[in-house]
Amino acid sequence: MHDRILEVATTHFVQSGYDGTSMREIAADCGITKAALYYHFAGKAELLNEVFTDYLRQFGAVVAASAGQGGGAEQRLRALVRGLFMLPVQRRAIMRLAMHDVRQLPAEQRSAFAEAYREQFLDPLRGIFVAGIAVGELVDVDPDFCVKLLLGILYPFFAPPGPTSDGPDAAEVEVLLDVFFGGVRSRKEPQARTSVSGV
Repeated sequence: MHDRILEVATTHFVQSGYDGTSMREIAADCGITKAALYYHFAGKAELLNEVFTDYLRQFGAVVAASAGQGGGAEQRLRALVRGLFMLPVQRRAIMRLAMHDVRQLPAEQRSAFAEAYREQFLDPLRGIFVAGIAVGELVDVDPDFCVKLLLGILYPFFAPPGPTSDGPDAAEVEVLLDVFFGGVRSRKEPQARTSVSGV
């Protein structure tokens, strides 16, 4: 039942946010009473914290798997991003939820989440950039800026599932990665523009 509550709560939080989700709705969708729900979780903030903690474990596993890929920084970053997009869209959407609703947690839990997020996700990601910059594989740019840039590109694709899409498919993820590593400037020579008479 604990896992079922987390699954249902995740759906509600992702779709409606913290303020738009009630413990009554979660209990009803789990087929239990509110009293039974409070037996498992002391309140909505504790439930949100558990959702965030579970999400961090999954993201941390993706980061660890990408580190085991070997190869250079680009290969490891590509493996990491592919791994993130292999997570169910509902799980990816928790990243957006966390950015918006982490303030709902009590200060101690908020601080613990921020520390865990840094240790399990941001620091390893930054380490890949540092290693790539050190050997000249990546441009010499502040690695913290590189992390923000990559996450900024990924963030819009971590939206909750919509009625017509569950996010980018594998081919679109490759395009996203190619644009991140290669930029949007065409490698072809631009065609000469033809003038329009009278203009």
